[in-house]
Amino acid sequence: MRTPKISTNFVPYSDSDFQAKALFILRSMEGNPYFTNPVPPLDTISQLLSAYSEALQKAASNDKIAVSIKNQTRKALEYQLARLTLYVMYVADNDEAILLSSGYSLTKTPSPRKIEAAGNVMLRSGGNSGELFSKIKAVKGAKSYLFEITNGRATEASVWEDYNSSRCTFTFNHLTPGQLYSVRVAALGTGHQKIYSDVASQWAQ
Repeated sequence: MRTPKISTNFVPYSDSDFQAKALFILRSMEGNPYFTNPVPPLDTISQLLSAYSEALQKAASNDKIAVSIKNQTRKALEYQLARLTLYVMYVADNDEAILLSSGYSLTKTPSPRKIEAAGNVMLRSGGNSGELFSKIKAVKGAKSYLFEITNGRATEASVWEDYNSSRCTFTFNHLTPGQLYSVRVAALGTGHQKIYSDVASQWAQ
């Protein structure tokens, strides 16, 4: 189970949305029985919010100086709200309900990107004797590939040697000329995802 964590990223908020979010946090914290001694004090947040709201209103004229002041007051408010999260998380001690009562949003756990099925393996002789070039079509969502090789036709009893690669191509070398080899490739994704291709066979030259 993941540990709940407060989001301190206010960048996606427009100026007006950030103003509303800061006000919601302030109102949620005021009189909240869980947070009796906030650091920084809520008076600090309130004063900065008032200054930001005033600056935001003046910046509507698009005056360069007014816009600059608005940006400065927003940064100051963002900084103090980020400081406040440290206090909130300390008091809440991973209790999600208490964290949410502060008015802050929680970070989202990214879902593992599901990788597509690996396709067929393409094999051909390499440029030198004992080399076997292997390739599969790039798999969407794959972080890396595991190229596996075994002697002869693949069976349930086959012992595979594997080689990790960040690319969808790999050249096996030091193979025995005239020996038949079987190759398969596993596409590796997040969350321990592992999907194999079909097996292909080729005689080493």
